[in-house]
Amino acid sequence: MIPVALKAGSVGLRILRTLYGAKAKISKVSKATSNLAAKKGLTNTSKFITGVSKKTHKGTKLAKKYIKKYPKSSAAAGGAVAWDILDND
Repeated sequence: MIPVALKAGSVGLRILRTLYGAKAKISKVSKATSNLAAKKGLTNTSKFITGVSKKTHKGTKLAKKYIKKYPKSSAAAGGAVAWDILDND
């Protein structure tokens, strides 16, 4: 049987891998959307999308840092959120 502490750490690392994939998809989609808005002449919208993308990138970097530092706590927090969503009281 796998100790709970080891299992929680591996769940934290799995969350981290998912975060890497999400960051790449967010970057790709926001870049395409920003380019489309710029081509249509919506420069302010394009600037807004680019700014949001940069702030999202900073947020994912911060989340990655804390997940690497505290994998067990991040797994517990993720499990608590999932339990709250799935619990039908």
